[in-house]
Amino acid sequence: MNLFQRATNPWGQDVLTGIDWSLFWIALIAGGVFLILHLALRRRWIGDEKKAAKNAVDDPGLPQKIQRHSLASRLFHAVMGISMILLLITGFLPKVGLEFAWLEIHWITGLILTASIVFHIIHATFFQSLRTSRTSAT
Repeated sequence: MNLFQRATNPWGQDVLTGIDWSLFWIALIAGGVFLILHLALRRRWIGDEKKAAKNAVDDPGLPQKIQRHSLASRLFHAVMGISMILLLITGFLPKVGLEFAWLEIHWITGLILTASIVFHIIHATFFQSLRTSRTSAT
């Protein structure tokens, strides 16, 4: 089984040109397992949050609305989501036979995604608090 497809470019270098479709099914199954585990654990987390909410004391000093995510966090996730969708489109459509100028779009989108991840690492490390977002009810 040849998992990776390689070719020689005009400069004589060996380059990766594609991967075997069997890896797609492995990724799809792994994604499904992740979703099932996430849903199962989410039910547990919601139960813990409901217990904590019952025991919480109402504080009259709290504002009516509490901001859960900063603008930077929301923009990062929007850019990351759009980048991932574009990478999937420009990665799979040429493989199924739809021809368009995908390479430049794919590379630029990859650079944007990489820059957004670097921004997220710096932002999360230096500008956000490191306290945990989940409290365990013990």
